[in-house]
Amino acid sequence: MNPPAVASLGSASPAAIERLNNGHPILEPNGQWWESGVTFNPAAVYLERSDKNDPIIAGLLGDEIPLADPRVADGVVAVHYRARPLKDPYCSWNRSFIGLAVYTPTLQMLRRFEQPVMRPDDDPYAVDHLGVEDPRITRIDDVFYMVYCGVAKVPHHSAETNGDGDGNGDGARNFDTHGYLCLASSRDLIHWERHGTPPGNLQCIHNKDGVLFPEKFAGRFWLLHRPVDAHETVKAIQLAWSNSLSGPWVNEGVILSAAPHPRATRTWVGAGSVPIALGGGRYLVLYHTGSWLNDRDREYVIDAAIVDLGRASLAGHNGEVVERRLNRLMVPQTPHELGAPVPDSVGNVLFPCGSYEYRGDIYILYGAADTYVLAAKVNRRWLLDALEASDETPARSAEIDRPAPKVEVNVAGAAAAAVSMPA
Repeated sequence: MNPPAVASLGSASPAAIERLNNGHPILEPNGQWWESGVTFNPAAVYLERSDKNDPIIAGLLGDEIPLADPRVADGVVAVHYRARPLKDPYCSWNRSFIGLAVYTPTLQMLRRFEQPVMRPDDDPYAVDHLGVEDPRITRIDDVFYMVYCGVAKVPHHSAETNGDGDGNGDGARNFDTHGYLCLASSRDLIHWERHGTPPGNLQCIHNKDGVLFPEKFAGRFWLLHRPVDAHETVKAIQLAWSNSLSGPWVNEGVILSAAPHPRATRTWVGAGSVPIALGGGRYLVLYHTGSWLNDRDREYVIDAAIVDLGRASLAGHNGEVVERRLNRLMVPQTPHELGAPVPDSVGNVLFPCGSYEYRGDIYILYGAADTYVLAAKVNRRWLLDALEASDETPARSAEIDRPAPKVEVNVAGAAAAAVSMPA
């Protein structure tokens, strides 16, 4: 497939962004059947060397690389990525798997696991039977929590989209797909326990792009997500909270909508990597904006915002939670970002799911063209200064001003519905 005919608008400051590995993938499809088609949308967890982390790092490295190896003196980065085969031999739908690769902090690969660390559930009625997609991983205390999109099969009744505006309905199939926010946990980043869909009022026809904040604020856990109803009337980043990771979760409504795009017929946003704590309840949030440029071509770009949880009203009016936003921090520019080499590729796409800080820079790992894992870095101080100086204040919209739907959640009696979480 050729790159899209419609070029992107410029980015916020191309010179401030350094694409790593000369703009080539740091991970791409290989000969393993489950990842032979596309490998993309990566989470990233940076583990510095410490008495607490060293056993986890040793497990990730395996027997081939000792902890004394100078390459791991500053720790490692665990990258969990979404993978799909060129042709799934066991399903008419190319299911998604989650693979794992281990890197140095400057993203030199040390190890790539041969088998996925998470597979679609064998149960045909499970919420992730058709795929485990787009992981984001947050460490809270001694446990790693993965929020991912589970894809389920539902009876075919329309060419319904999968919630990203990509028209993934297929008249040749006798089923549609729905995406559900799902949660899993691990203590070693290799072995994962599924916890299903979080209880509360988060789920709609589709819910994607979920990510947990890295710490409690005001005594609560916080979550960004992007629920979508059957008519896709709202495709914006929403905020939810819970007194416990096991739920129930209470949705507080929209906090950030897509900025206007002068050439787009339709735009939407979704959360990206784990928010980076700035102190005092403020966080740096990377996210994506997707757009239909015409009836054929799309564009996904990377944006940034500062979110202040101290402004959350807990009453469904959250228009002031986003302090600042910087649109088009990165736009598709390179051949690996623009092209669409295989049938499951989508050209002109940047999709951030992972980030971490290292030596004054923020490393951004992103899916490119729904095909590859690429990486870039930006100076932390430059990015925060650019956000503070930005005049791109959060877009006001009816979505933000509209209170969250009133859904009764029995917090006191939720123990029966709450998922079992690690202590």
